[in-house]
Amino acid sequence: MAHASRLFTPGTLIFTSALVIGILSALLMRWGNPPNMGICVGCFLRDTAGALGLHSAGAVQYIRPEITGFVLGSFAAAYAFGEFRTRGGSAPLVRFLLGT
Repeated sequence: MAHASRLFTPGTLIFTSALVIGILSALLMRWGNPPNMGICVGCFLRDTAGALGLHSAGAVQYIRPEITGFVLGSFAAAYAFGEFRTRGGSAPLVRFLLGT
């Protein structure tokens, strides 16, 4: 049996992440995503823009639940690896909109 420290090398984590994303992409298509989409962030943003009324193409006007998953997953990963830090300061609305 492999030692635990060998299981979490950067190469192993990258490979495992790619494998999980590939499997999830196939499953998303199987569960109803359009066949050409899989995990397409550009497509998800286009669909969300349509749902918010920013364009009028009827076929792509719905909020994608994957966007919420990306945001929550990014937060969880940043928090788990100690990268998440709150920042205070002046002009909180401007900082929020600029993502700083």
